[in-house]
Amino acid sequence: MRTRLASFLGAVALATAAFLVPASPAAAAPTFKVPFPCGQTWLGETRTNHSPAYAIDFNRANDHGDAVKASAPGTVDIVADLDNASYGRYVRINHGGGYTTYYAHLSGFNVSVGQSVGYNTTIGYVGNSGNSDGSHLHYEQRLNGGDIQVRFNGNLAHYWGTVNYTRTVC
Repeated sequence: MRTRLASFLGAVALATAAFLVPASPAAAAPTFKVPFPCGQTWLGETRTNHSPAYAIDFNRANDHGDAVKASAPGTVDIVADLDNASYGRYVRINHGGGYTTYYAHLSGFNVSVGQSVGYNTTIGYVGNSGNSDGSHLHYEQRLNGGDIQVRFNGNLAHYWGTVNYTRTVC
């Protein structure tokens, strides 16, 4: 009888503690900025058949070789060249708290794995590498590996269609 009572009281104590102890807060998202130099305007396209769904493809006239900037401070954890497949030349930046950004179809790199980057660090150059049909930057934000809707300066990107983006907060 005592064993059953002790088990019951232990279960009640655990349930009460789980209810009263608040969950740890989620890590705040970084303040992501448009991944280009200040003052530049780029056409950003989103579409329902894109992979992953929330990625943005950035273009502008004669953009091949234009600088791509880190959209938030972090540490470069992937610099890869997949040749003519998938992302082609791409960079991934780890921003902490489970947040990462991907910059794909680059023509070249300007960073290396382990490098710390800030908002104004040029990480690479717009290109047409991998499975691409023209120069552009394929850009993604992810949380714990999953595709999330892109935000710039805390504002949700435009889904679905095309809109101009300018990096105004420098």
